[in-house]
Amino acid sequence: MRTVLTAAAAAALIASLASPAVAASHPEAGSAPSSNAAAEATAGIKTNESNGSFDLQSHRGGRGEWTEESLAAFANSLQLGVTTLELDTHMTADGKVIVWHDDTIQADKCQDTAPAAPGDAAFPYVGDRVAELSLVQIKTLDCGFTQLKGYPEQDVIEGNQIAELKDVFQLVRDAGAKKVRFNIETKVEDGKSGGEGMVALTTAVVAEIQASGMADRATLQSFDWSSLNLAKEIAPELPLVALSSGDAWLEVGQPGASANLGGIDIDTYGGSLAQAAAAQGYDAVSPPSAPSPPG
Repeated sequence: MRTVLTAAAAAALIASLASPAVAASHPEAGSAPSSNAAAEATAGIKTNESNGSFDLQSHRGGRGEWTEESLAAFANSLQLGVTTLELDTHMTADGKVIVWHDDTIQADKCQDTAPAAPGDAAFPYVGDRVAELSLVQIKTLDCGFTQLKGYPEQDVIEGNQIAELKDVFQLVRDAGAKKVRFNIETKVEDGKSGGEGMVALTTAVVAEIQASGMADRATLQSFDWSSLNLAKEIAPELPLVALSSGDAWLEVGQPGASANLGGIDIDTYGGSLAQAAAAQGYDAVSPPSAPSPPG
């Protein structure tokens, strides 16, 4: 089991990326050892180096290596030399776009610390929907307290707080990683494909991308094709990636239109993911490598 990267060490790592050269982090005498082994091993790599025609993406910031979608994970990914940061987005109750995979706060990833305000009736927050929590409430969560089950090599980013999308953009900007791209997913709330929440999230994510000046380095992906359809209307410059979770999810052979696919029937296209996506004007498809729930 790998050791813990403390909040202070994570902050130092992120700050170091703003320097022209990335230096290895060394613990002070008497302090706990850093688990930043991957970063130290690749300390000489400049964050804006290109891997040529091969696109190396860090899924959720590289969750097999570090606490998923933490700023420290994204920083380590830059040091490692990735060309694209893959990440997920949700919207809080007060309209902030956060970088997180799950639509509810999962007990195996986050733990409560204290209420955002004395007597907050919503506390504790673990188990609640992200869409029902404010950013201030979400920021009280410790989402780096334990290693994720099934990832024995994962470094724990101790005390990790869920970041906003704008924070990831700023991290890359501060790092001077001018070639690094973003593959941004608008996440589907369970059972709410095509709903008002996805309209709000897509609109907000597109606005964040455009405000960041990163539109020419970003792709938008989603398991909710209504999100892609809306993005095509409001930001035609953004490349769109249609995600799929297999034939059952596509509803191959089932009568009627699918909410997952923005209201089209996959059987109109012979059950073909590629043909359906092309007909909608999307730029790429991302089929599952093996049967699994949407990720």
